[in-house]
Amino acid sequence: MPPSAQKSRIVEQVKSLGQCIELVSIDPHFHDVTIGLFIKDGLMTIFSYSTFDGIDARIEQIRDRCVLLGDVDAVERTSNQLRLISDLQLDRALRFMFTAAVEKDPAIELPSGRITAPDTKTKLTFVIEGEQVGDQYVYTVSTEGQAERPERRVMAAVGGFIRYSGCTRVDKHQFSFPDGKKYDNFARLILPLARNVSAVEAQLEQDEMAGQMNTQTLGFAQS
Repeated sequence: MPPSAQKSRIVEQVKSLGQCIELVSIDPHFHDVTIGLFIKDGLMTIFSYSTFDGIDARIEQIRDRCVLLGDVDAVERTSNQLRLISDLQLDRALRFMFTAAVEKDPAIELPSGRITAPDTKTKLTFVIEGEQVGDQYVYTVSTEGQAERPERRVMAAVGGFIRYSGCTRVDKHQFSFPDGKKYDNFARLILPLARNVSAVEAQLEQDEMAGQMNTQTLGFAQS
């Protein structure tokens, strides 16, 4: 197939998949292939041009990890598709979810139970609890341990949720997601990122540059 025809085919494939939410340039657990997460009309598809034996099973593994990491559902009778649980599309949360599903060791058990994360700047541990308050589900951030002025770290963590999920600050230590619904998986996923905004922003910029390079060259690893 001529290069121009192949490029045209790839462009059409990308269009059919919809908007690219995230493109992970190297899957460290499967031959360093490139894998992307796309969304169209609320339907998300995990896709790679790789032709390695086992790529379909790897994509299904990533899809199943996404279900555990984010507030998304697997589409029945598919191995590569997900649906949002509501009309709310949290692009950055979905990016974090997909990147973690691809890059983290699939053999490691994911956390469950209480939503907690150690603070990177103090000896505190952040704790998140949620409850229905009127017509919205409100999350409260608190800390365990000793540190000077822990309320500052709580406010910073709430600010991280506002930054990465468009959340609304209910109080200095409380937030709710934009539609006021319950998203415990996303809360657990974002908490370790919300505590250290500057470091995460630097990593996001680096990832976006890598993603743009892959998108511009249509460089999905095809080996």
